[in-house]
Amino acid sequence: MAVGVRHREGQRHAVLEFPPGPRPRFGAPQLKPAQVQTKLVANGIAAAVLAGWEPLSRGKTVTVVVDAAGS
Repeated sequence: MAVGVRHREGQRHAVLEFPPGPRPRFGAPQLKPAQVQTKLVANGIAAAVLAGWEPLSRGKTVTVVVDAAGS
């Protein structure tokens, strides 16, 4: 699963890549954005900042691979 994020006033985007979770059973619906835990995304954003993502700077999109806990 990947989530794209950016700061409200920033120009630089980040893509948070999470490891694949369990595959849904046959006929099960895909994960919807409302089902993604806010804490998981917040941990991923904090990990991206620690990895060097500067959301208020200009530049290319940064891709950060995080673990299942978002760190």
